[in-house]
Amino acid sequence: MDSDTITLLSLLAIPGAAGAAYGGVKAGLNGCRQSLDKIDRIVTRLDERVDRHGDRITVLEVETTHLKGSGRE
Repeated sequence: MDSDTITLLSLLAIPGAAGAAYGGVKAGLNGCRQSLDKIDRIVTRLDERVDRHGDRITVLEVETTHLKGSGRE
């Protein structure tokens, strides 16, 4: 093969490599997006649990305060 043919073949390989790299990056970003969605769902669930526990603690504090006040007066 002469040098012009080798140069042409080298130039033809560049778009193929770029396409493969783009495909890899796109797949990686999709995986990252899915992971972030899962993390968001977990955080939302934990936030809801914290809110429920906070409500329960508030009710218990009010009842405790009421019982303390009733018993001493």
